Amino acid sequence: MADNMADGIGPARALWNARLNGDVLPPDFDGVPATEEEAYRIQADMIAYAGLDVIGWKIGASSEQMFAMLGVTQPFLGPLFGEYTYADGAQVPVNPGHGLETEFTLRMKTDLPPRDASYGRDEIAAAVGAIHPSFEIVGRRFDGAGGGAGLRLIADGGANAGMVLGPAVTGWQGMDLENHAVTLTVNDGEAQAGTVGVLLWDHIFEAADWVARHPALAGRGLKAGDYVMTGTCTGMTPLSPGDTAAADFGDMGEVRATFT
Repeated sequence: MADNMADGIGPARALWNARLNGDVLPPDFDGVPATEEEAYRIQADMIAYAGLDVIGWKIGASSEQMFAMLGVTQPFLGPLFGEYTYADGAQVPVNPGHGLETEFTLRMKTDLPPRDASYGRDEIAAAVGAIHPSFEIVGRRFDGAGGGAGLRLIADGGANAGMVLGPAVTGWQGMDLENHAVTLTVNDGEAQAGTVGVLLWDHIFEAADWVARHPALAGRGLKAGDYVMTGTCTGMTPLSPGDTAAADFGDMGEVRATFT
């Protein structure tokens, strides 16, 4: 991990160390961002400070009802780290306050460079190598309710704490990627049902277009091998050590995990 950081990245260092140590910062932590530009600058500094491989991006606030609550006008990005990516059926460490989101995750097989014009679905389909049933583990590194926390969440890497990838689905052609259903069960309790239709995107491939052209990824876009978590279909479910979760994605299969 880098240790020769400039004085200006104090909040990035504090947020990353809170992630490593399971700490919780006050909501008005030093350097709390006042603009989206500042928030993404802190996020970029945090990525540099962590010194870990970024293998893709998660999308937060992927439904309009989240905008007003979080104080944002559009979704936001957060990095996915290889070190915090787990295989189907893994035992995944969690901390108090962590939650579970059930998502369709894309894996790119070719680049989508940044550009002004939107990518069409056929272009994105040609660039997508697989779709994975997946879980995102989320957990803020600062205290306080979620209301108005959007800029802090961006700085905090979108509150991502990990990703569990189910089996790669390469035969997705012909599947319903506009209203595909998913069902989440935690500890054999009552199932939570959702569909990809709750997301902003009319089709999940539009999520890849949005990420590739995001200003925070200017000069980079999406690269072959990148993952894109397209947003939660079942909301956020609180997690505790000892929980088990399974999500049924129908003809895409299942993803499972145990939390420790």
